[in-house]
Amino acid sequence: MRIFVTGASGFIGRTVTRTLVEHGHDVTALLLPGEPKNTVQGTAIVRGDVTRPFTLKDKMKTHDAVIHLAGAVGYQKWKTCIEVNINGTRDVVLEAIRCGVSRFIHMSSISVYGRVPHVPIGEDFPLKKIGDPYGDTKIDAENVVRKFARKGKLDLTIVRPNAVYGIGDEKFLPTLVRNLERGGFRMIGDGTQTVELVHVEDVARFIVMVLADKNTYGQVYNIANPANPSWNELLKLLSSELNIPVSEKHLSFRTAYLLGCIMELVSKISKKPPRLTRYSVRLVGQHYNYLADKARVELGYTPQIELLEGVREAVRSLQTSAPASF
Repeated sequence: MRIFVTGASGFIGRTVTRTLVEHGHDVTALLLPGEPKNTVQGTAIVRGDVTRPFTLKDKMKTHDAVIHLAGAVGYQKWKTCIEVNINGTRDVVLEAIRCGVSRFIHMSSISVYGRVPHVPIGEDFPLKKIGDPYGDTKIDAENVVRKFARKGKLDLTIVRPNAVYGIGDEKFLPTLVRNLERGGFRMIGDGTQTVELVHVEDVARFIVMVLADKNTYGQVYNIANPANPSWNELLKLLSSELNIPVSEKHLSFRTAYLLGCIMELVSKISKKPPRLTRYSVRLVGQHYNYLADKARVELGYTPQIELLEGVREAVRSLQTSAPASF
């Protein structure tokens, strides 16, 4: 198939692009103007910006599918999330339809459920806005693609992964490692809550599976790893890999959330990124139960990379490897 990938230069996009090429697909990678060229052999390059629709014109013609990965991820300002996650998604969908491409895989997030702890959350769980720019605008982005799918203009599949980690991650794991090295990390809660992460290679493999199966049209899939360890187990591994002690001090969820609020306010004044955000507190501080049974039952999908081994590999790469380039 000939596949058009937005967000191809991002952490997930680089791995998805490579995996698609390895499975014999012809890939066109959408890169922002000025970004270095993709080094993956067999990948075509086009320049454009999902927030500037005129730059997308005719770029998707003759393609069989669009994989929409471009997004403002994690802690972001409302303006950025609205421009990229909502308006950018609408721009991509409209151009795909104009170019006659109906197959559309949309990358969403488990953040659309509103971070509800201690209850099983399957794909039919209600979506909930909680005042989080990222999660709330991902709900709106889903509504955009669903509207066109209901009109019969898209053969749509929505993928909702957990937080994604792996080699090339520039957000979650590097931030955690820096905080540990500075002695600034404090466990939120008692540390028995599960680490809610899924490896980028597993996400890419699932997207390839979805692309090959017409039964996934009109479906939504959670992607999580039900076998993940606790935060205490992860910290033990990181302590060993980094050869540093991990503080035994803990913060309650409520205290950490308040600190996140304060640090975000200070960040607006200082113009420096906050060391703690409400987004990261929600991610780390409570136990969630995201069900991925549907992907397993319908597609035979199970995560292949055990979390501690994946983290060990990623931590070592932070010191020994340069970031993947596009």
